Amino acid sequence: MRLGRRGCRPLQLSNSYLILPGFVDIHVHFRDWGLAYKETLMGGARSALAGGVVAVGDMPNTKPHIRTAELYRRRMEEGSRLPIIYRLHMGVPEDVGELHAAKPRSVKIYPEDVERYGWGHVEAVGRACAELGCLLVFHCEDPAYFRGGDRPPEAELACVERAWAVARRTGTRIHLTHVTLPQTAELSRGWATVDVTPHHLLLDRENCRHRGLCHVNPRLRTPELRRGLLAALAAGMIDVYATDHAPHTLEEKNSGDPPPGICSLDVALSLLLSLWRAGVVDLGDVVRLYSCRPSRLLGVDVGIERGLFTVVKLEEFVVRGGEFAGSCLHTPFEGFRAFGRVVATAVGGRVYFSNGEVYDISPHVDRA
Repeated sequence: MRLGRRGCRPLQLSNSYLILPGFVDIHVHFRDWGLAYKETLMGGARSALAGGVVAVGDMPNTKPHIRTAELYRRRMEEGSRLPIIYRLHMGVPEDVGELHAAKPRSVKIYPEDVERYGWGHVEAVGRACAELGCLLVFHCEDPAYFRGGDRPPEAELACVERAWAVARRTGTRIHLTHVTLPQTAELSRGWATVDVTPHHLLLDRENCRHRGLCHVNPRLRTPELRRGLLAALAAGMIDVYATDHAPHTLEEKNSGDPPPGICSLDVALSLLLSLWRAGVVDLGDVVRLYSCRPSRLLGVDVGIERGLFTVVKLEEFVVRGGEFAGSCLHTPFEGFRAFGRVVATAVGGRVYFSNGEVYDISPHVDRA
């Protein structure tokens, strides 16, 4: 089930610039609706364009949670007005018939869904997805292993076993998102695709100490596990790179009970290019992990020849959250040295981001 590598070719403009196919982030939280104080659809699109991202897969845990065909269609209609290609992972419905009405490309399974409905209902969703051809996207942590605020690595491994059983019994396609363990990448081979985030690759319990900004689900792991995940990436065991860009206000993140989530969409490509510069991955890997493969999972067609591209200046820079283009202006990557500054992003042949400025903007025509 590993995705192919055809059609992922960057172009060298000069010694200082690259033109790359538009990037695709399959895991973002653009909030809005009852959570617009954290981020809006347009604010999220601005962050995407600043980061060289031309297509996104948005998550359903808005307010209200997108569990019905009516809400799914409403959100998709709103997303169609954005200047980027917008796709949406539907939430788990109480009535599986809602999936047949909505016909989503994908359904997101949270640990909270397992707690609320049970694994039997998740399997019923899997059977419906097998009929509809949709993808089951797992936040793979089994809540039976949570102890108070502790969410140990064993919860991820237990969920992998459960997800494999769902795949075996239903025949549906499975994707495991924001995996944190090299064992997960190994165990998934042959029956699921997996993605990793920049924060699980680059941050751990030792080098990320701000209680609020570093709080995320799944949790940051030990330095040893993080290095193991990075080695799995270098070995080609990871299918997709995705941010899990999840904005909250700085006041929330500095509170005594910070919500989980990290902002990185504006700089995720540059963080990945830093790994290219360090020799962890090659440039073809960068494009496969963050453009070619995720575009196939989302069912979108991106590429330079379609006018969906980003131009990168090959220079080092220091990450500053205050320079981000969306509503979220804080990040645990503050002060990191990244490489490859996005200087232009085009969608449908139209440049929407250039030299630090996002143009406000009518939507492109999405024929992907």
